[in-house]
Amino acid sequence: MKKRDDVLVGLVIAVAIIVAIIGSLWLARGGLSKGYALYAKFPWSAGLKQGQPVLLGGVNIGYVDEVDLRPDGTVLTTFRVGKQYHVPKGTTATVVPNGIFGDMAIALSPKGPNPESIPPNDTVPVGPSAPGIAQLTGKADSIASSMNAITTALQRELIAAGGVRDLRTTIAGMNRLVAQFSVIAAEQNRQMSATFASLRRVTSGVDSAKVDSTVKNFREASANLSALSADMKQTSLKLDSIIAKVSDGSGTVAKALNDPGAYNDVRSLIQHMDSLITDVKKNPKRYINVRVF
Repeated sequence: MKKRDDVLVGLVIAVAIIVAIIGSLWLARGGLSKGYALYAKFPWSAGLKQGQPVLLGGVNIGYVDEVDLRPDGTVLTTFRVGKQYHVPKGTTATVVPNGIFGDMAIALSPKGPNPESIPPNDTVPVGPSAPGIAQLTGKADSIASSMNAITTALQRELIAAGGVRDLRTTIAGMNRLVAQFSVIAAEQNRQMSATFASLRRVTSGVDSAKVDSTVKNFREASANLSALSADMKQTSLKLDSIIAKVSDGSGTVAKALNDPGAYNDVRSLIQHMDSLITDVKKNPKRYINVRVF
C-alpha cells in the first residue's frame, strides 16, 4: 500500500512538472492570445528557434512562431506580436543574443516615434545584425593570435637579437650625453654670471658727474664747430664777392688780371730784367767803378 502511494505521488509530481513546463512555454508563446503575425527574412546563420522572444525597445512583445529555411540562403521567420502592441513604421528587425547560453531574440529597432504602425501580416525590413557569440569568439581568437605574434616578435627582436642590451646601451649613452650637457650648461651659467658681475662693476665704476661733464664739453665743442663753420661760410661769401668784383670791375686789379697787354708788359719787363742781370754778371765793371786813392 505504501509503495503504491509513493508511485502515485511521483506520478503526480512528474505530471505537475510537465504541466508547469508546457504552461510556461505556452504562456511564453502568447497563451490564449496569439496576437498578429509579422514576417522577416534573416540569413541562415541567424540561429533563431521557435519560442524565442521578440523585443521592441527592450520590451518583450511577442515570440517567434515559425522558422522556415529557404533554399535561397534565407530564413523566413514568422513572429507574433501581442494585439496591445503596435510596431511603428520604419522599424528594422535584427537578431541579437539573448542570455549567456547561446539563445537568440528578434530585436525591433524603430527610428523614432511614429503614429503609423506596420499592419499585420506585413514584412519587417531587416537591419544589420549584432555580432553573435561565435563571431565574438572568432574576433577574440584573432586578437589572441595577433597578440601572440606580437609577443613572439618582441621576444625575438628584444631578447634573442639583443635589442634589450642595445636599448640599455643607448639609454646609458643618452644619460652620459645629458650629463655632459648639464656640465656645459653649468659652465655657461657660471661664465654668464661672471660677465654680468663684471658689467655691474664697470657700470658702478663710471662717474656720472664725469659723464655729464664730458657730454657738456662735447656739446660746447659742437657749438664752437657750428660757429666756426658759420664764420667760414661768411668768409667764403666775402671772398666770392671780392673775386666777382675783381673779375667784373674796372679797377687796377681787374685790369691787371683781365688786360692781356698788362700781362705782356710785365712779361717784357721781366725779360729785360733778366738781360740786365746777365749783362751785369758778364761786365760788372761797366756798371760798378770803384776807385781807391
